Amino acid sequence: MFSSFSAFAAGDDWTFGSIFSQIDSFFTIAIDFFSVDIPDFIDRLFAYLVEFIIFMKVTILIYSVESAFSVAKLILADVGFIQLVEKFAGNLPADIRNAAVELKIFQAFNLIVEAYLARFVLAVL
Repeated sequence: MFSSFSAFAAGDDWTFGSIFSQIDSFFTIAIDFFSVDIPDFIDRLFAYLVEFIIFMKVTILIYSVESAFSVAKLILADVGFIQLVEKFAGNLPADIRNAAVELKIFQAFNLIVEAYLARFVLAVL
């Protein structure tokens, strides 16, 4: 067994009490390793595991929201919602229609409907 006991070396300042001091130091380090370092390692390992699980859950959630939003856009394209909004916008007077286009009200309405439909798709998934 490897040891750092200086009592085994042929030194001039060796005393009988110094070997017990070295042995006490060795066992104190060993006890600290098993009673402090290993539990700290287990705590850090558990914290890293929880962090990894949370990271994966957030990543999956972001991916599912992106997927739901793309599905919602496809559903709205299949239904023809954008054409329906454009048809109703065409029936508005010209000055109101121009103001709505400048304020991007139709795009905002389309985005709100897409978000609502994406929420519905997430609920289905």
